[in-house]
Amino acid sequence: MTKKFILISLFTLILLCMIHTLHEKYKVKYTWTSSNNHLLGEKMITITSYNIRYGKGLDNRVDLNRTIDTLRSIDADIISLQEIERYSVRSKFTDQVKLIADELEMNAVFYPSISYPGIYYGNAILSRFPIESTERIPLINKREARSAILSKIQLSNTQSINVINTHLGLDQDERLKAIETIYHKLDQLKDPIILTGDLNSLPIKQEYKTWDPYLKKSNKGKPIQTYYSQDWQVDYIFHSKEFLVRETNVMKSDASDHYPVTAVLYLQNFYDEVPIILAQSHYQPSNY
Repeated sequence: MTKKFILISLFTLILLCMIHTLHEKYKVKYTWTSSNNHLLGEKMITITSYNIRYGKGLDNRVDLNRTIDTLRSIDADIISLQEIERYSVRSKFTDQVKLIADELEMNAVFYPSISYPGIYYGNAILSRFPIESTERIPLINKREARSAILSKIQLSNTQSINVINTHLGLDQDERLKAIETIYHKLDQLKDPIILTGDLNSLPIKQEYKTWDPYLKKSNKGKPIQTYYSQDWQVDYIFHSKEFLVRETNVMKSDASDHYPVTAVLYLQNFYDEVPIILAQSHYQPSNY
């Protein structure tokens, strides 16, 4: 056994130990706390759901600055991001969660759906308000690991809400099982709920009807396009009965192959008089 062989073996062992240590660190929940925490001064909340495709734009370049600029222009209070990465090869080992949260001065929590050395890829929730707790909801998929994350967010000293962010798979049977899994979680929640995500499913399929006892779609009756190359809605914001929708809109951007969808929601108090302008629906019922 030569000295060169021993040195190579020792170096390889040290490298493998370092990779293992970093993997154990990166494969679990990650949180980022902003120095600027807010409490809700009004009852209006702006929430955005955005599949950022790890910053890969329509020109196939990875440029997270475009993603940040898009989100900054929307100026949402709560942001759900799908296909966001930390320390992954294809996104140049950037901690995208930390970078976006720091630039927008928001709190953040991230759980990877896929976690291997060289790729940590999943879902994140960013919030101007304090994030009290977060849990991961694993979803069983054969083709690609998927998950949802559930955060409890503190709006005021007396009011918290639940925010769920998910990215469902391409297989319909697996999506339906995932929707059922999330349904059972909805049944356990007491505070108001906002559910966001890329469902990889068109409104005409109505796969999410299982959630009807608990949630309404923010753009019900209003067709929107959230995917760049087809007139498809695959990205959604749902809300529980405590919220009224003021508006839902989509911003076109070349920062990803999906467009961010944003809803302005009014959190009503059952003991307060609801403003008439918000109580009236602007849309006609349909299957959308």
